[in-house]
Order: sequence, then C-alpha cells, then structure tokens
Amino acid sequence: MIKRFLLITLNLFTLFLSAQNTYNSTNLVVSEADLENNSYPKDSTANALYLYEKGYSRIENGNNYNLLTDYEAKIKILNSQGFDKATIKIFLYNNKGRRETYRDLVAYTYNLENGKVVKTKLEKENVYEEKYDEHYSIIKFTFPDVKPGSVLTYKYQQESPFIFKFNGWDFQDDIPKIYSEYITDLPGNYLYNIKLVGPLKLHSKDESLIKQCLEVAYGGHSDCSRNVYVMKDIPAFIEEEYMTAKENYFSRIDFELREYKGFDGVNKKFSETWEDVDNKIKKEVSIGVQLKKVNLTKNILPLEIQSLPNNIDKAKAIYRYIAKHYTWNKKNRIFTDGDIKKVISTKVGNVSSINILLHNALKQQGFDVLPVLMSTRDNGYVTKLYPVITDFNYLIVHLSLENNSYLLDATEKTLNFGEVPFRCLNQYGRLLDFKNGSSWINIEPRLRSSHYYKEDITLNDDLMIRGKVTHAFQGYPAYYKRKKMYANTSQNLGETIKQQYPDRIITNATIKNQENTEKSYLEEFHYNSPTEQIENIIYIRPFSEAFFSENPFTLNERTFPVDFGFKDSYTYLVSINIDEDHEFIDTPKNQGFALPNKLATVTVNYQNNGKKLLINHRINFNAPYYPIEYYPALKEIFNLIVDIERDTVISIKK
Repeated sequence: MIKRFLLITLNLFTLFLSAQNTYNSTNLVVSEADLENNSYPKDSTANALYLYEKGYSRIENGNNYNLLTDYEAKIKILNSQGFDKATIKIFLYNNKGRRETYRDLVAYTYNLENGKVVKTKLEKENVYEEKYDEHYSIIKFTFPDVKPGSVLTYKYQQESPFIFKFNGWDFQDDIPKIYSEYITDLPGNYLYNIKLVGPLKLHSKDESLIKQCLEVAYGGHSDCSRNVYVMKDIPAFIEEEYMTAKENYFSRIDFELREYKGFDGVNKKFSETWEDVDNKIKKEVSIGVQLKKVNLTKNILPLEIQSLPNNIDKAKAIYRYIAKHYTWNKKNRIFTDGDIKKVISTKVGNVSSINILLHNALKQQGFDVLPVLMSTRDNGYVTKLYPVITDFNYLIVHLSLENNSYLLDATEKTLNFGEVPFRCLNQYGRLLDFKNGSSWINIEPRLRSSHYYKEDITLNDDLMIRGKVTHAFQGYPAYYKRKKMYANTSQNLGETIKQQYPDRIITNATIKNQENTEKSYLEEFHYNSPTEQIENIIYIRPFSEAFFSENPFTLNERTFPVDFGFKDSYTYLVSINIDEDHEFIDTPKNQGFALPNKLATVTVNYQNNGKKLLINHRINFNAPYYPIEYYPALKEIFNLIVDIERDTVISIKK
C-alpha cells in the first residue's frame, strides 16, 4: 500500500514537473517555464520558435470601413543563432495615394537574471520606417537586450484602406510554431474564395454568425461570418534542393474576393469565368491586340526561310532565326512592352514581346500556333480553381504540326527546338484559344535528358595515369553547357578543364556540336596525372568527376515534394588497363538500389577481366516529380550515390 502511494505520488510529481516545464502557448503572458526552457524536443535543430501567435482581421465602421488586423506574437530565442528572429519587419502596402498604416506597437524582451524576470521595453525611437519598393514600405525594429533564452512579445494593429484585399495568414515560417490562430470576420456582402495551401492540416476550424457586424448609412447592415483557424505544433519550413516556389508548399490561408454585393443592390464580380477572361485577354492591347498583328512580321524573315515548304524544317528555321536575332531583356510579363513594332525595330523585348513575335512570324507563314500563359517555377503554381490572371507571369508558344505538339520559347539562344527553359517546367499552363475556349495543358520536356561520361585509363610503366575522357550531354544538361560556353566566349574548353582539374596535364581538348542543338554536346580531352601510392600499393579513384559530390537532401522530414523538373539519367563508364606486371586487388562489390516501380535506380557493376577492370555506374530518375512519401528513399539513393562516387578506390599491386 505504501509502495503504491509512493508510486502515485512520484507520478504526480513527475507530471507536475512536466507541467512546470511546458511552454505557455495560449497567450502573450510570459511564464517561468517560457524563460527556463531552452530546447524544443520536436525540433532539436531549431534556433528559435513561436510559442504563440494570433491575428484578428475585420472591417469596422469606426475606421472609415477600413480593414483592421490585430497581431500579437511570442517568440522564444533558444540560442545565439536565433538572434535574427529578434528583428521584425512589418510590410505596409501603398498605391495611388492610399496606404496602409500601423498603430499601438508594443514590444518587450523578457530575460531571467539571477532568478528574477527582467522586462525591457522597445522604445519608439528604435522603430524605423524605410522604403522597400514602389508599393511597399517596411516598419523595422530589433528587440533590446536579446540573449539566448530570451522571450520576445509584441503586438500592433494594422489598418488598410484596401478592403477588397483581405489579409491572408501564414501558419508556417522558417522556425517552428507551437500555436498559431487566425480569426476573420467576413461581412456577408463580401464573398471570398478561401484556399488552404500546403500539406499541413488545421487543428481546428470554428464558424459562427455575428449579427449586424457592419452598418452603413440609412439603416443598411450586414452580418458577418466569424471563422477561427488554428494550427498546432507547426514544423519549420526549410527550403531544400529540387523544389519550386516556396509559395506552393508552405502552409497558409489565402483570400481572394470573388464578389461584392453593394447595399444599393449593385453587385460587382471580381472572380470571373475563363470565358470572361478569354474575352478580356482577346481585347487586351498588350496581348490579344498584339497577337492579331501578324502581317507586321511579313518581311522580317529571309527569303530562303520563307520559300521553304511548311514542314518541321521551316518551323525550326523560323524559331532559330527569331531566337538568334531578337534578345530577351530578362523581364517576365504576360503583357508586352508596347506595340510589336517596337520589338521588330529594337530587336529587344520582354518574354511576351519576344514570343508573341515568334507566334506571329509562324502564323504569318501558315503554321498552327497558339499562345500559352504560364507561371515560372519561382513564381509559384497557378490556381486551377478559378481564374486569377495575376498568377501568370510568362508566355510561350504552342505549335501543332504533323500530328505533333511543340512548346517553343525564343528567349534562349541555346535551346533545342521544342524545349522550354528550365524555369518554365512548372507542370501546366493555359492554352489560349479565342475560338474554341482556353484549356489547361501539361508543360513537360519532349525528350529525356542525360549525362554520359566515358573514361579510358591506362597505368603506364612510369606509374603515371594516362586517360581519355568523353563527356556527352543531351537535353537540359546540354543546354546548360552551351549556355555557359556562349556566355564565356573568351575562355576555351582547355582552360575550363584545367581549372576543373588543376592536378592534371590536359591535352587535345575539343568541343563538338556546340552550335548544333539537335545533337549531343560533346567534350573530349586527354590527360596525364600522377598516381597515389602507399607501401607499393597504387590507388586510383575511378570517378574523377562525381555527378553528386554531396547529398542534396538533408532534412529528417520534408513536407513538400521533390521536383527535378525533368527525367534524367547518368552513365559513367570507366575502363582501367594495367600491364602484365600489375594486378587488381580487392575489387569492390556490385551495388544497386531502386524505388518501387523503378521510378529511380542506381547501380554500379565491376567486371575484372584480369588486366582490364570495367566499371559501369548508372543512375536513372524515371519521373520528374516525386511525392512526399518518396523522400526517405530518395535520400537513401543519394547517400548511396555519394558513397559510390566519393569513396570508391581501386587498388593495384605490382
């Protein structure tokens, strides 16, 4: 009985201690546990975290029907690497003489010193405002007296005259959050498209009705829908290799006004059908009107191109001519810089100007072409739920010819016909067909990309290695190589390779098919290099240029998919030749790994033929896109690749 009582007492005491050491994530009050704790078990890598965060947005009569948002947050600084979270930036929007404002900013730093809580207030003179760009200014401040273990609290109110632009809410940040809550009071006469973005689920969502929350003159009023959104234990969003725009994945709520119902009975729609959007784009001066100016391109092509029959060769010639003679100014917009005449005369334009010129030149010569609106990888995905024209920032051309479809972009001079730049590989785009209606199309490469390395190595009597190397690239790797050489015209291949292999003597370096984009881009060279020797054993590292020198995937858990953009393959063939006086020892074992359905594979095989060792190393990514559940296996594949390419050593003895 006594033992049982002691056990219960001990358990209660343990629970008491556990409760005492739990962060307060319910409000801004700073508890002793908030100050005493200096770790976050759910993310041992975190340098800081939000203990608590809350926002409340509504439209109130007392403030000229402006949008008011109250914001408050409590942040724990776990170590000195988290000090950057002590600097806060508040973005305020302005447009056409109207601007957002803020008020009632209160901020404190809490520290535990000699067992006592010390509270330091942010002074007004330490709050600064600076211009960010044409439409935004920043309110910026840094908390005073920040140390490892500090707790920071702040709150303020933001007022916006842009009531049609209801605030969204970012649940996820680059540090973890224990608790995040957002409350919205949406007047019944404002109808919004509400979208929860990202893989994380809400902990709770509560809805209720607020009667007569908004009143206007002459007795008009509107009820409000109150929504309370809560997430708990939110992991940090850490950007990693092979992802598209962060905006595609980090968890948040977006609001877009669909319709406004005026108290005077007049309704205004802001979100339209695709048929409405097609009609607007058709009449838009900087898109639809320019697409009609086909005859302006009548005389821009040489006669030898115009005289060709309308087949694939002529389409390629027109594409290459536009890409070669007209220059992209690096600006992404779906609207042209001006009239298409300007592009023809200056030979410079933004992406829409260059590709509408390509569209018109092809159409004038009798080809079946249509424009495609899309969003680049760094701009985020376009929503398919409803038309949002501002989601698009890029325009390319769709060509239908001989029962085949081609996507064309004339902004790059080293692209193969039918390829679009890597920035365009963002899954889908909107094909504009003003006669039959627009539709969604997939944007993906027509051909597979590949890296092919072949290295013939001979160990000579003087114990020097003599090698012959061939590198062949197809698809996007070839495009990158050509683009790099195009940009560095002053440096030849030999100089480039010497920089890459400073310990080798490089000879006979050549490039093949630098201009011919339809063939593999080839690099060939010979080299001499010394061997590594330890106690009469010669060591040769066969993979002198690793495909992957380190694993690009380092997160324990990834909350967004892996997006390579295109299918890719890697082949590394090595032959090592030795004379009669030497022999191979300890030949490595064959290895292999594959994802289900062989969506990705990696192998290395060794064939010892006595005086010749053949090594065949292959990597295949048979999909451009891998959902989240494949991440652990992909991480394992890359671990194996790095081990093979970095640690493989061939040993030879006399």
